[in-house]
Order: sequence, then structure tokens, then C-alpha cells
Amino acid sequence: MGIGVSQVKVLAIANPAGGVGKTTLSHCLAVAFAEFGKKTLLIDLDPAAQLTFRLGFENPRITITEFISGVKITEENLVTTSERFDFIASDSRLAANLDEGVLSRLLLKLPKDYDLVIFDIPSTLTPALGAGISAADQILVPVSQSLHSLRGLIQLRKITNKPITAIGIGEVNYEELTPVLDVAILRSDEVEIAASSDLSVLTLSKSSEVSESYRSAAYSVLEILGLE
Repeated sequence: MGIGVSQVKVLAIANPAGGVGKTTLSHCLAVAFAEFGKKTLLIDLDPAAQLTFRLGFENPRITITEFISGVKITEENLVTTSERFDFIASDSRLAANLDEGVLSRLLLKLPKDYDLVIFDIPSTLTPALGAGISAADQILVPVSQSLHSLRGLIQLRKITNKPITAIGIGEVNYEELTPVLDVAILRSDEVEIAASSDLSVLTLSKSSEVSESYRSAAYSVLEILGLE
């Protein structure tokens, strides 16, 4: 039996500004949540499918497009990664098929009792972005020390009343970030090295300071969601 949206916490990772580490953050949080023992489903909602490619799924046989087109979601056709979170891939057809109602119905049909679902949202103001943030309980917005990324945060606050928390990627000093997560993500070459593989920095550099910053951020998010 599937689960209801009210029984699972949905976290959207979003920033209409590209290049702020959104996809990396989505991946690393999924790994950290799994390490904390949380049953986690990561869904790529970006038609560009950057997260899908990052995880090593080039031209996957089943993507979210199949599921919203009527293919039944079962445990057998969900991907469980080596990093212990489940994953639903994306593809370019998603741009024409996704809206809030479709996504909400998809969540109702999940075959496992997940603790939380993470959406990796596209970096443009599209229907996929709108659907993802509308279905989310909490929106986490990565912001770096660039006005471009701050502008993306401000845009999101104008288009939704959903709870939004910023998270600093590196050192940031903008007063406009409030509320901001109490832990920032460190910048490190180790993250860039991990990006060339299908594994996260938490797996490849398990004890590094940057990995610990992702874990600390994940725990703070769990506290916000009431899942600690």
C-alpha cells in the first residue's frame, strides 16, 4: 500500500539561480539522511536530468515520466543506490508532463514507508519548479556569496508561502538569508573530485571536514522537519 503525502516529509532543494551546488546538495543530503537511518527517496525533477547523469544513470529505462504516465511504482522498478537511498530518475520529457496534481498523486502511490522525499528542483522558473515547491513541506535554498544566488532566494519567497530556509554554500554574509540553517556547507576540492564519479563526497572522503558539514546540515534539516 502506498503512503499519504501527510505521512512523509517532502524537502525541495531549489534555487532558480543555477550553479549554486543544488544538485550536489541534494545528493549529499540523501546520503547523510540514509546514514542517519532515514528511509530516503531522492527524485530528480529537472528535465535536464543533471542529477540522473551524476548518479550514473544515462538513458534509464524507467524515469519519473513513466510513473506519471501510468506505470505502477513498485519496489522492483525503484532504484536503490549503493549509498542506501532510493532514486527516481528524470528525462527531458518531464517538462511537458508535470504539474502539482500529478506530483501529489505520485507521492500517494509510493510503495515504501519513506521518512522523507527529496526533490532536486530545476534551476529555472518552470512548471516543474512550481509543482515541486507546492508539494514540499520545506524548501531548502542553497546560497553562495553571489548576488545571483541571493536573487534566486528572493524570487522563491515571492512565489510561495511554503517554509523556506537558506543554507550557505561557503561563507555568506547576506542579511536577506534569514532564516538560514545554523550550519554552512564548506567549500572543498574534494566535492569537485567527487562530482566526476557517481558517488558523493560523503562516501569518497568519509571523514573529511566537508563531509561532516553536509552531515551537520542534514541533522539540522531533520530537526526542522521533526525527524531527528
